[in-house]
Amino acid sequence: MDKKLIKNYIYNILYTVVKIILPMILVPYTAVHIGEGPLGVYSYAGSIMNWFILFGILGVNTYGNREIAKVRDDAKLRNQTFFEIFYMQICNMLIAMAAYYVFIRFAIQENRFYFFLTGLTMFASMLDITWFFYGVEDFRKASIRNIVVKFLGVALIMTLCKTPQDLWLYILINVGAELFGQAIMFVQLRSYLTFEKVSLKDAYHHHFRATIQLFIPTIAISVYTMLDETMIGALFSSDHVQFYRTSMNGIVKLFLTLITSIGAVMLPRVTNVFYNAEDGAARAEAYISTTMKISMLLALPMCFGMMSISKTFITWYIPTWPIISDLVILGCPVIILISISNVTGTQYMVPTGMYKQYSTSVIAGSITNFLINLFLIPRYGAYGAIVASVVAEATVTIIQLVYIHKRVHIGFLQKSYVMYVIGTAAMAAAVLGLTILLPTGMGSTLLEVAAGMAVYVVVLVLGREDLTMKVMNAVRRRGDSNA
Repeated sequence: MDKKLIKNYIYNILYTVVKIILPMILVPYTAVHIGEGPLGVYSYAGSIMNWFILFGILGVNTYGNREIAKVRDDAKLRNQTFFEIFYMQICNMLIAMAAYYVFIRFAIQENRFYFFLTGLTMFASMLDITWFFYGVEDFRKASIRNIVVKFLGVALIMTLCKTPQDLWLYILINVGAELFGQAIMFVQLRSYLTFEKVSLKDAYHHHFRATIQLFIPTIAISVYTMLDETMIGALFSSDHVQFYRTSMNGIVKLFLTLITSIGAVMLPRVTNVFYNAEDGAARAEAYISTTMKISMLLALPMCFGMMSISKTFITWYIPTWPIISDLVILGCPVIILISISNVTGTQYMVPTGMYKQYSTSVIAGSITNFLINLFLIPRYGAYGAIVASVVAEATVTIIQLVYIHKRVHIGFLQKSYVMYVIGTAAMAAAVLGLTILLPTGMGSTLLEVAAGMAVYVVVLVLGREDLTMKVMNAVRRRGDSNA
């Protein structure tokens, strides 16, 4: 990979690390000071609001990224493309916002005030132009903006929110931080664009149909992400909505973003080379083969490492919600499954125009998820939703691998993948042994994680795994040049 890709990934990883660390600080704080009941109300309101955002945004986040990547070297086309997509985004979101507030007026009887406040988040979604910066491969500006917003939000919440009665303030702080972040993005936008008046009719003519094509898989994916929380709240309890959100979004998928960040970086690059380079198809395949190795290098130890420390970690991290440890263990396989489908789907199928096949895979996953949810959630709540999510992600991953196997040679039987499995097994054994020997506490968990990482790296080095040796050689060369 070239230096720009590596820098973009580092910026995205930096933001991802902040996204992991800050919620880990915030979750136990809000659990104690605001409580699972009020947080469950906010989570449920957010799960409903997100459906309206989904229909307002359509597929713009992915489509805008892809289209800007195509024209990023042509200033005139870049200007026109941005303003057409952005104006269409504003109009669509205004309609979605109106629909949301009509819905809560007639369909929501309890806690309507909190639903109203939560809906203000839609203003931030309407103005979100992160897709532009991803399209021009400027992850620095987007990452810095997101980091500032996260720190600001957490600082205000921990300063001002002290009791369950402060839920309204908690919601407003989240909304305000997001709006502040969008304002920063528009200031940064001036270095790339000059204002251009474009026809709204032309905007819809040029882009609406294509966003609908990407919206179909987006809505399908949402059936087995957002629908989980909505169905738990409707069929079981709002408390389990919070348990599900904390375990899956607050822990499992939060760590997964370290891997899926690669997809955000690679989508514009694969799009650009596939459509503009003479050997675009071959270069796209080379990128995907490399990023699949990187994804598995990280996903396997992350999945089984999290499963190994879950019991002792949750005991001191969120002692009031012991159910979380079981839910995390149950949900960890999605780390591996989503890591694979992020490469096959986001990094290859979308950039290369395989919309129909991509849609088929995620629609199959969403149907699978819905049917299993319908059967399991009324009996098991969050447990049932997580089982459904794992099966749905497996469905998506298998279908996508079948679709691309003739175009891209992954080679899961290569030496590198075998070494990842051996290293992960050794790491898990070491970590489980330490959890038995050491007392429960934050210090012990950190020691277990450090020991597990050390064992994993040692196994890869002794086995002379390809990516590991390349990294070590690069570090060694840099050290020699600085000597």
